[in-house]
Amino acid sequence: MENVDTLHVMMSDLHSGSDTALTVDRVWRGQKTSDIYPTSAQKKIRTQFEKTAEEVKVNRKGIKVRLILNGDLLEGCHHGNTQIFTQDELEMAEISAELINEFKKKIDWNRGDEVYVTRGTTVHVKSLENFIGKEVGAVMDGDFYVHNKLILNTNGVISCTAHTGPGVGKGQNEGNSLRNFMNNYYVTCTKDGLTCPSIFYFGHVHQPYYSVIEQREPGFKFRTLHGVITPSWQMKTTYALDKMPHARNRVGGVMQLITASGLIGTPQFSVMETP
Repeated sequence: MENVDTLHVMMSDLHSGSDTALTVDRVWRGQKTSDIYPTSAQKKIRTQFEKTAEEVKVNRKGIKVRLILNGDLLEGCHHGNTQIFTQDELEMAEISAELINEFKKKIDWNRGDEVYVTRGTTVHVKSLENFIGKEVGAVMDGDFYVHNKLILNTNGVISCTAHTGPGVGKGQNEGNSLRNFMNNYYVTCTKDGLTCPSIFYFGHVHQPYYSVIEQREPGFKFRTLHGVITPSWQMKTTYALDKMPHARNRVGGVMQLITASGLIGTPQFSVMETP
């Protein structure tokens, strides 16, 4: 297959069904609910959703898109959570699939574009991300529409995507856990005679970050490893406010260009800061 400029578009942690997360831009009614209207917070998230889609649309002109949906695509019913607007987890998954298909339409989805789904946290998603993957036309991993860990080769650049990974850290330690993870992964791959991915994508922690490390290889050649933690599409729940009341919350997505020749671009974040 001929190499072509490719834009990795990363979205994670949609948490559909939560009243603090992105939802559809219309009055919604479930099988056992009254009419549900978007909250003021959800309207703000919707504005960021449309902004992100427009930025991807502009940047992807003439470029292939690989849309990677990195876990926790629905909120689920768990731990006595009352900040959900339906108890039906299948309805949450249907909302998530509708949002993803809407995003695809907004970015001018083309023939040859691809969408991938990776598995999120079991307490949130159960097995419903496989359903979502089927609904959005995701590339399959064997018999399933969801990948436990996604390894992609894009123009010779290997990327590894998993929902759960290192956090961002705080203050002077910001980024250390991400850089340490990449260093350790590289060392393990070298010991085992394996090729280490050049890009790592993670979600889960709802705090975006980007960092790089340099590794010296035989022949005095240097190699850059990239680590990306994606933002979420959910403002803080009461649980998050209890645990991290002072942490900044950033809502949005991220895109990264891989050129046909294998050059790795700097990730471009599209985020809205919330309290």
